[in-house]
Amino acid sequence: MTQHITLGGLPLVNLKRKPFRTAALTIVVAMLTVAFYGGSLLSMNLEAGLNSMQERMGADLMVTPQNTKNEAEALLTNGSASTFYFTNEITDEVAKADGIDEITEQTYISSLAAACCDEKVQIIGFNPDTDFVITPWIASQFDGTLQRGQIVAGASISVSGNNTVKLYGHEFPVAAQLANTGASLDDSVFVNMQTVPDVVGYSAKVGHAAIPEEYADKAVSAVLIKVKDGYSAQQVASNITKTTGIKSLGYVYPGGITATTKSNLNVIIRYVTLFVAVFWVMGLIVLLAVFSSAMNERKREFAAYRILGANRSTLVGIIVKESAMIGALGGVIGIAVASLAIFPFSTLIGQQLQLPYLQTNMWNVLALIAVSVVFAVLTGLLASVATAVKLSAPETYLTLREGE
Repeated sequence: MTQHITLGGLPLVNLKRKPFRTAALTIVVAMLTVAFYGGSLLSMNLEAGLNSMQERMGADLMVTPQNTKNEAEALLTNGSASTFYFTNEITDEVAKADGIDEITEQTYISSLAAACCDEKVQIIGFNPDTDFVITPWIASQFDGTLQRGQIVAGASISVSGNNTVKLYGHEFPVAAQLANTGASLDDSVFVNMQTVPDVVGYSAKVGHAAIPEEYADKAVSAVLIKVKDGYSAQQVASNITKTTGIKSLGYVYPGGITATTKSNLNVIIRYVTLFVAVFWVMGLIVLLAVFSSAMNERKREFAAYRILGANRSTLVGIIVKESAMIGALGGVIGIAVASLAIFPFSTLIGQQLQLPYLQTNMWNVLALIAVSVVFAVLTGLLASVATAVKLSAPETYLTLREGE
């Protein structure tokens, strides 16, 4: 029985009749979509990571031991865990400086490689009574009071089935687990300052004392400051040096780190944009060449359509529908391939880029998928423009009508 082919179903039949050409065109469109969708998604995730990092900064100035500036900066981005400290008398001295609105202190301890994670864990001790950096963030997931011995786990920390995390051979009960930030805070656990001596004690028991035990209840790694209106962080840092008379202090400016990170991010996004643009132009040229060469091969086919009564707009419509189908199919394939390459490996991508990297929300992803499909279809349509123009030309139309 002969299959009845309608005019509307003709483009699909034509594509099936030339599987090699259809597959080649679809692959080119799919590759272009991978570049567009993948590049755009990476850029959006980096932007989300930067925004998250800015929200979590909290402090305008960090005062640290002089030679630990790099370690302190790494804690705010994607650096490795570290331990450094001076004694807590420094907080009272720093607080005397002019221009300070709020002040708090934190203690940083790097654990041994733990069962919960592939790498060392950063343990961050903070004072809930004075803290203005971590507490507002924790409050979104935990509205209770963090007790001595409890921890709040970062998003990347693997919590055991009995709701504990094992550090230095001791199982700490987890009060809450935080949402993803895309920064190194995801690989951290948070304790109140009362728990810090306990952590030091457990570390000493396993033969790797994190801090000498005589400093366990007085070690402070950083004094965090929010400056008053009308003061700059640099000005307050200068006031601290003058007031304390201590020249062996290091100063970290989270705002400057954010600016540097944003600058690095903008460079990456510019390169991604340039790559996508160049790749798209090259791909479009290939598609144009294929469609144009196919025009010569299909003269007899189009002449047959003319004999069957197809007019000029009908011929153009067939080409446009074929190219739109190729674009849509290539777009869906490209989005699927890029998604499989990006979503399962978000953590690894963030580690390799050494920049805050956070998966953007579902609605942004869905919007990008829709835009990418439109991009793929438009690319297919653009590639068929030359063929459509040739079919619309009077001389070509007359040739086809004559059956040549």
